[in-house]
Amino acid sequence: MWRNRNFLILMFGLAVSSTGLWVGIIGNLEFLQKNVESSFLQALIILAGFLVGIFLAPMAGRIIDRNNKKKILIYAGFARCIAVFFMYIAIATNNVWWMVVYTLVIGISGTFSQPAMQTMLPLIVKKEELLDANGVNMNIFTASRIVGTALGGVMLVGMSLFAVYTATLISYIILLISTFFLNVEEKPKEADKSGKKESFFRTLGELYPIVRKQSKVVYGIFLLIPAYLFLSGFNLMVIEISEFQDNPGIKGILYTTEGICVFIGTFLSKRFFRDDPKLSYMVAITFIIATAHTSLFLADHPIMSILSFGLFGLAAGTLFPVVTTIFQTDVPSEYHGRFFSIKGMVDNIIFQVLMLLTGLFLDTIGFEKMVIGFGVSSFVIAAIILFQYKGKKSAKRVALIK
Repeated sequence: MWRNRNFLILMFGLAVSSTGLWVGIIGNLEFLQKNVESSFLQALIILAGFLVGIFLAPMAGRIIDRNNKKKILIYAGFARCIAVFFMYIAIATNNVWWMVVYTLVIGISGTFSQPAMQTMLPLIVKKEELLDANGVNMNIFTASRIVGTALGGVMLVGMSLFAVYTATLISYIILLISTFFLNVEEKPKEADKSGKKESFFRTLGELYPIVRKQSKVVYGIFLLIPAYLFLSGFNLMVIEISEFQDNPGIKGILYTTEGICVFIGTFLSKRFFRDDPKLSYMVAITFIIATAHTSLFLADHPIMSILSFGLFGLAAGTLFPVVTTIFQTDVPSEYHGRFFSIKGMVDNIIFQVLMLLTGLFLDTIGFEKMVIGFGVSSFVIAAIILFQYKGKKSAKRVALIK
């Protein structure tokens, strides 16, 4: 895998662009803080890119399945570079509407680029190396998040917002240039001559009978929900814990602990799930995530909060590469674009809903009751999947005996 030229180019571009993306996110928050007083309006502007992605996901999936992935990545790279110039205008004029345009263009490019990259990995990496590749992918994104946010914060201390977004632009240009060097062989796809309009329900109708036959894919989708419960409220919980402990420095410690444990988790996934990712083990990992969430009830103690975030990072770092590999291997390749586009769309919806719920619960029932409620919900989801899986296995054994 480490001698695979295409894989190295793709991961290099991901590392540079993801770092630039997080630098840009820090810049976004700074610009909004200066120009928009309402927290609700700030949230709407940030969510604009996600919302446009939701509407475009079905069309994006079909385009990815029927066209050259490299070209799609190139076009998305161009769009990212152009988007930064809209942000330059926003800074120069202090006009938030230009930032909305920037956010929309970034969201559109992400709607195409992220599923395209997920579908390209199985084309450039051997099947037995996919788990390793997904682990590297997750590690790079985690490292980029840590480096990018730290770099963005440092740059804002002594530099202007123009400089921050220039760093983001440079990273996007590097990604675009590196994409041209990819050399991926793809079989030509037949054009869709049905003339039917792209829609979420049409795409879902095409995917449902395919996905339904793959039990590991179905279980994998539901096993990710407990992790999403934790991730969606990650930043809000960090802020709340910092206030509990009256210690601003705990924020950095929690982010770093979680990031380091994600690295360890991806190593464990490669060690124990390389050959056959057993569902019972994956359920056990989900139980660990539920335990981490519930244990935040004791988050007013620094050691306990660090342990909880570390436990979550360890479990998430193990679970996500395994589940992604299952999606890439068990879903037929001709449906990858549509599958990952719809999955990305649904993920965005779930994240936004759960983030709003986290904020609502923090304001109403409080942190302790919220984490217990989410943790118990995660235990219930994992238990239902486990019992259903065991029931199916027992039914198969009985059928074989008969």
